[in-house]
Amino acid sequence: MRTIPTFVMLVLVLTVSSLQAESPIPVAEVATLELITAELESQLEKLGDLLKDPEEFDENQEKIAQSGGVIACVSQALVEHPDRKRSTCAGPALRDAGISLQEASEHKEAKEALALAQSAWKGESADTHEELHPWDELVDMYSMMEEMEHRNGGLSRSLRKPRGRLKEKLNASTNAILGLAMLADHNYVDEEEQEKVWDKLSHEYLDAMKKLTKAIGEKDRKQIEIYYKAGNHACDKCHETFRD
Repeated sequence: MRTIPTFVMLVLVLTVSSLQAESPIPVAEVATLELITAELESQLEKLGDLLKDPEEFDENQEKIAQSGGVIACVSQALVEHPDRKRSTCAGPALRDAGISLQEASEHKEAKEALALAQSAWKGESADTHEELHPWDELVDMYSMMEEMEHRNGGLSRSLRKPRGRLKEKLNASTNAILGLAMLADHNYVDEEEQEKVWDKLSHEYLDAMKKLTKAIGEKDRKQIEIYYKAGNHACDKCHETFRD
């Protein structure tokens, strides 16, 4: 029996790992580089405010972790985006700083992680960071759902009077990026049939958020209403099926 050379085996393993780590949908189909970088800048500013006072760390810890999860997902989207060279940000380092922010149990840890994130945003990184990272290990499901729900409140305001502003579009595009992590994460489903339902509803949500981003940019109230409702419908069906 012929054996496969060790080098060939290693290449095969690395190739399979790379394929598994990449986004389940090409990120260019989900968000533009402009929206990705705008979200990262917004999160870094938010974290600076949340971490100003050490005495408020315990009160803000959940929000800090949530923001870290957003940074991890959006940074990985940046890493995989075909236009990434237009950005000077050190995407892999920023992603890993986002993961560290989620794990920080005290103010000092979180401040150190934020300092690394701010350096990475400027393109500075002292350590080596892997380009790819499994999408199902970027953010925990609770933080993801809390962030999605929070942004849904912002999206509801776009129903009344869409202005087409960047911040409005970020609510939908960032939820779409978080949807990539949701689609990749099968830790909450037990059987193959459940995985199919999970994937179907995740795809429906992603599609709704992508189209909602476009509709907001065009200030098309009718389309905004259609895709806002479609996204909520996918969420409701998912909760009915899996939350219990």
